[in-house]
Amino acid sequence: MSRRVLDKNFCVIPWTGFEVEPDGGVKNCIISKDTIGNLNNESIQDIIKKNAPIRKQMMEGEFPNSCSGCYLQEKNREKDFGSISSRLYYAREVTPHITKGLFDSDQNFELRHVDVRWSNKCNLACAYCGPMYSSKWESELKEKPKKIEHNESLQTYLYENIESLRNVYLAGGEPMLMKQNKEFLQLLLEKNPSVNIRVNTNLSKTGTGIFDLLCQFKNVHWTISVESMEEEFEYIRFHGVWQDFLENLEIITRLKHKISFNMLYFLLNHRSIFNTVKYFQSKGYHNNSFVLGPLFTPLELNILNLPKKILKECADLFRKEIDRRPGFLLQNSYENVLSYLTETDFHANIEHTRQFLNSMDKRRNIDSSKVFTQLYKEVF
Repeated sequence: MSRRVLDKNFCVIPWTGFEVEPDGGVKNCIISKDTIGNLNNESIQDIIKKNAPIRKQMMEGEFPNSCSGCYLQEKNREKDFGSISSRLYYAREVTPHITKGLFDSDQNFELRHVDVRWSNKCNLACAYCGPMYSSKWESELKEKPKKIEHNESLQTYLYENIESLRNVYLAGGEPMLMKQNKEFLQLLLEKNPSVNIRVNTNLSKTGTGIFDLLCQFKNVHWTISVESMEEEFEYIRFHGVWQDFLENLEIITRLKHKISFNMLYFLLNHRSIFNTVKYFQSKGYHNNSFVLGPLFTPLELNILNLPKKILKECADLFRKEIDRRPGFLLQNSYENVLSYLTETDFHANIEHTRQFLNSMDKRRNIDSSKVFTQLYKEVF
């Protein structure tokens, strides 16, 4: 393994992969702040070449601002490779498969990883999402976000390099519903069946050909998006059904694949998040299965809109959980959220939150006050 990978500023992704957004934008990864280029205007090969400056920064020991999200996630575990950051995840998953000397030039690149989000096609309209990542939101707001107009060149590039891939991340939208994933997985199964596949899913649809294909791979990591339970689940993940989610979770649990829970922490689950974690723990899921992080947007749902008294109570709840020393990614997550709660400057506007919820309730003919009774009692 190259010693560069051990440097705290260094990430393998600029040399080995990229992420594609539903609007055609290309970034190093989903955590990156900056878009390198757009597939609607240029080829993936040209976009990869344009990424040389960030490679040069890393080679010179600099910390690119675009990558600040990972550096922030790691600050509580500076010497621990078990951090939840994407930087360290890819260091573990991709580095063993690179060619010697790859990191010696900012002009080098060899495809080993791809994170592809072909479209915004999704069957849910999660409270914190929007039209760019959800076709349900698109229909609800009657907005037309920019989309990938021509993905044939991207497909050609990936298919020509299908055997070089060692890590694939499928997200969306909802990846179980994207026809492009079916063709992509069929080719992977034929040409590269040992590839590691991570799929970020709302787990609402398993009766698809895409799900059946995923079940045939040995190395699959299911990253399940879930933040709450029962009525709260069905409000936050609008159009989702809690019981269906549980039944589908049981199906993938029997596959003996790796399972993680990707949990956003925000205003609507500011207290219930702990019971949700405890529920899945009671079902036998390990503390290394939980990845929690604060929701940044939309601003109206950001946890920091809550009154300072309640935020202090929330911080105390995280301290209490940290004191239990759960270890693994769960503890790392709690530490990161606590830092966010106690160290972040934010211009709170709880009235905008009320307006946001009222507007969404009216469009969807639901009543958030009957679901989040404690929140309304404490705040509104």
